Amino acid sequence: MCFRMQHDSTIGEDVLGGFEADVAAPSKKLAFLMVVGLSVVFLTSVVFKPPAGDYFSICAFKNLTGLPCPGCGLTHSFCALAKGEIMDAFSWNLMGPVLFMLFILLWTRSGAVLLNRASFVELFDRVTDRLNVVRFLAIAFGVYGIARIVYLLAFQPVSFHESPLSRLITGLTH
Repeated sequence: MCFRMQHDSTIGEDVLGGFEADVAAPSKKLAFLMVVGLSVVFLTSVVFKPPAGDYFSICAFKNLTGLPCPGCGLTHSFCALAKGEIMDAFSWNLMGPVLFMLFILLWTRSGAVLLNRASFVELFDRVTDRLNVVRFLAIAFGVYGIARIVYLLAFQPVSFHESPLSRLITGLTH
């Protein structure tokens, strides 16, 4: 048995009941946390000088495989950018400067929320929604991470061959 409902495709004002006017305002608490958190990131980027060469990494993926994850090098990249070393920033992580600029925009948007600059916040939100910024950034990070790993495996396989994962695979296959 098949049931079909017929309905009018237009919704009248009486049905909406003012829902359009009830759009949630941006959270000032979240905006405050964003301003504080990103300010710490920016200040740390200016002050901190990360070590070059061999250094301890907190990245579990890199420690297991010997290969960098898509986020490896972001701290170095941010620190280089904050000091005006743009080419170094790109060499540490190609996506670092892009993410840094996005963080500046988010910091600015959060400041606008705190200062009640609704027109800027609405414009920012419309542009980021229209451009699918989050989706684009996620895809870009994924593609970059895979491309970097493929490149390293093709041209510098030693880093993987000395990793715990490689030793485990070798131990299981021999």
